[in-house]
Amino acid sequence: MPSALGPLRLMSAAEDLPLIGRVIRWANVTEDLRSTFSWRKDQPLPPGHQKLIHPVGSVAKIHLEWDHAMMSSLGFTGVFAKDQEQALIRIGPAGALKKTGMAPGVSVKVFRDFKESVNTLMLYSLRGQDGFSHFEHTLCNKLSDFRDKSFAENLLLKSFKKASAYPFTTGLSQWAEQDHTSPKFPFVICFRPMDHVRAYFERFKDEPFEHIQEQLQHLSAGKKIYEIYVGAGPRTQLKPVGHVSLVSEFHKTKFGDQKLFFRHDWFEEDLEWMPAWKDWVDAEEFWYEEGANNFYSSIDPSEQKEVGNQNAWVGGYNPSSGSEIVENLKTYLPFLPWSWVSWMQRTEAAGSSASTGAGLHETSGQASAQRHVEASGCPFAYLHQGDSSFIHALLK
Repeated sequence: MPSALGPLRLMSAAEDLPLIGRVIRWANVTEDLRSTFSWRKDQPLPPGHQKLIHPVGSVAKIHLEWDHAMMSSLGFTGVFAKDQEQALIRIGPAGALKKTGMAPGVSVKVFRDFKESVNTLMLYSLRGQDGFSHFEHTLCNKLSDFRDKSFAENLLLKSFKKASAYPFTTGLSQWAEQDHTSPKFPFVICFRPMDHVRAYFERFKDEPFEHIQEQLQHLSAGKKIYEIYVGAGPRTQLKPVGHVSLVSEFHKTKFGDQKLFFRHDWFEEDLEWMPAWKDWVDAEEFWYEEGANNFYSSIDPSEQKEVGNQNAWVGGYNPSSGSEIVENLKTYLPFLPWSWVSWMQRTEAAGSSASTGAGLHETSGQASAQRHVEASGCPFAYLHQGDSSFIHALLK
């Protein structure tokens, strides 16, 4: 597993950490979340990228077998129009296990002739489930937001929103690409555990594991593990459209953890083809009610119960304030001159107070320095950039 402070790589883009975020980026321990959406290769991972949310998992070859009569009635195109025999599934928990449960997650990659692969990601809930069986719940590529987000969860959400305005979903329009005509694709895709698989894995419900392979090793090639459901549009009931069958057994693999890449396609691209969905997904309450644990729970075979109140994105690291992050970073990045960083943080706070009319007068030089800092990749820009910088003052 990554360092417990690994999620700071994801949080550093949040505007709530203007200075510390620059320090993290300058120390080269940040994560460019845009590459999660833009990188077009199956391997290796984007430069500088780590799997911080699903760091450890197992991989198998799968077969997507569609109900062709149902798919024909829905009119879906591309990958949805015929069975897919060249596909991979990667299963692993989102972040470290909690005391009473974990956050099961699935990534899927379908290879296409003469085109790049299509990918998606599915979860039950960002806060996980009660129990450790991977096959306890339905997983969907539409997730729920939370009203009681913690400081750390808010930082992560703001960082993700710098990459996409819709951080609780991946897009599916690429799955439906076809020549010369518009694609038709579902709004949401969900994997519901097969009843016999879920019943078998009940034995693992109360057993924490070191690696998910301890459970997945009990599955053999040829077994159907999921029933596939889709929703044609927002707030439509799910319909069964096929099955996921194993072509191989599962393997825990360093290649799968450190090189195999599953792209998160922009949902914005789906909206370009389906503009009628936009009013739905931009509604204030929509994402609070979305997800396998909420709107789509009618098909779920198990009682809906999350574990704890902490987002799996946080990965076990849940600071309550920026000051706590600074103290943690002193241990994580001991090579930085933290006395200077603390001084710059106080300077930045004073500048922030000035800009909000808190009794301090911001000079044009200070404003100039702030503009220089915003454009600079250097965390020590206060020292040497702008008309009122520390170096400029010494020279005067």
